[in-house]
Amino acid sequence: MKKKLIYFIIILLIVTGIFLVPVQSGILLTNLEGKPYHFIPWEGRTLTIGWRHSVELTPWQEIYTINDDHSLSLSETIYQSYGAGTPDTDGMVEFLADGYVRVTGIKREIPFYSLYYVPISDYSLADGTTSYPLKKIVPDYHHIQIHYKSITLFDWIRISLIS
Repeated sequence: MKKKLIYFIIILLIVTGIFLVPVQSGILLTNLEGKPYHFIPWEGRTLTIGWRHSVELTPWQEIYTINDDHSLSLSETIYQSYGAGTPDTDGMVEFLADGYVRVTGIKREIPFYSLYYVPISDYSLADGTTSYPLKKIVPDYHHIQIHYKSITLFDWIRISLIS
């Protein structure tokens, strides 16, 4: 009887761990309702979101710091041409030799990043060494939310089966 109780406790701990203990941190791409599209394991503490401006057709980048509470803080943005949404009153502006503008010191924190994925914009995520084109991960013409999350083994398996 004592042996069965020990086995039961061990199995209960394993099952609890599968559902409750985070095993991997990374970038989780979801739709507006929270349905996962894809999970990218992420080791660094920065996230670069790049795209091509839909009107100016020039490259843009926003670099976010991943905070301890998994929110994102915009640390800098780099662009070549001025357009809607360009920071113009926050931060410090630096004109780079290659014709780009870098704005740093922006005080903007968000719980997650939202976008409407349009193929012409050529969105990508980067961790400093690897770029992940969204065209390979998410469907065209859909709202996307980009979260930094710690997921459990159960969630990792569930998301892996979906994507």
